[in-house]
Amino acid sequence: MRGKAKKRILVVVAEMGHNTQREIAGISQCAKKTGWFVDVVEGRHFGERPDFAKWIDIWRPSGLVVDRQYYRQALACREARRIPMVIWDLRPTETLPRLCVAAASDPMALADAAARELARTDFPRFAFVNAFGAPKWSRERGDAFLNAVASMGHPATAFTPPAADAADAARFRNALTRFLRGLETPCGIFAANDQTSAHVASLCMSLGISIPSDIALIGVDDSLEYCEQNEPTLSSVRIDLEGGGAAATAAIVELAESGSRHGRANGRFVRYGVESVVRRASTRTLRIPSGIVIRALEWIRKNACRPIVAADVVAAIGCSRRLADLRFRQATGHTILDEIHSRRLEEAMSLLKRSDVPIEEIPERCGYRRGTHLGFLFKRATGMSMRQWRSQAKNK
Repeated sequence: MRGKAKKRILVVVAEMGHNTQREIAGISQCAKKTGWFVDVVEGRHFGERPDFAKWIDIWRPSGLVVDRQYYRQALACREARRIPMVIWDLRPTETLPRLCVAAASDPMALADAAARELARTDFPRFAFVNAFGAPKWSRERGDAFLNAVASMGHPATAFTPPAADAADAARFRNALTRFLRGLETPCGIFAANDQTSAHVASLCMSLGISIPSDIALIGVDDSLEYCEQNEPTLSSVRIDLEGGGAAATAAIVELAESGSRHGRANGRFVRYGVESVVRRASTRTLRIPSGIVIRALEWIRKNACRPIVAADVVAAIGCSRRLADLRFRQATGHTILDEIHSRRLEEAMSLLKRSDVPIEEIPERCGYRRGTHLGFLFKRATGMSMRQWRSQAKNK
């Protein structure tokens, strides 16, 4: 038992939410490849009073991954400071101990992905909306977004309320209402996260501002409780949490196996970027507004990776095939079948970024019964085979 314990990573999280599960999946995948084991502790089961000395004595880990919520308690523990440690979601703003690494999402990568998605709308201006309280991570995303938009030659502004308004929910809402009412439309808005995006969408509805024809809206995190439950559904930048977990694990393994006495992590910082942009109704601007087409696009987005055909889409939205084809071409410039293939290609690219998914499994996961058909469509769209595309994506 003690022999195995020499190759364990102890992950200390506040609670096992959706994003935390993705982070742990990345940690576990990387750990498995290197012969390490992973144990998880949820702080909520201990009354939010982490006892790192006790946990280290029980599990004997060779490395720690710690939620930002608990990092001060971890750094105050002598036993924890002696082993390689990654603090999850901590910005590089302070000096850390010798064997400690900070890990956080890359605000420039998130902002660039949001700017590119909003640029697809051909809207002439853009805006950023800070999260409630305007925390530092939110302001970093805002600064990066304004820079990304400026490089594209578009005017942009940011909603950053005064400190007194930022910390009070009612005053924050009133200030944001005034900001939205004063925006010149059409305008593309990048919200600091999905919760903020849902708040913006709610205020737009109360103000009679249409999404996406007046305001195109995108957030961050791909939180289904906000994105899928909203009407219209909300586009979001999906952070590469699995990749971040893998990078954190690699940093721990490198330090531990090179010998902790000689390893120095101080000053190192793990950045993780974007897995994909999940395009939903809030950024889908149409040439000609059409309720039929909006319903069709949403149905395709949710069902494209099943073995569906165009007739299934027509049946789902309840109109004639001729009318559906006509409205679809007028609104999007392409056919229903083209949209199905496009959505499947997006899913294929997302799966190719994950090293744990074998290429031969991807066609079936994307709704194709024969793998050769996806391979043909993929090469026609990208100029590369799926294997070549995966290799290039890994090297970026």
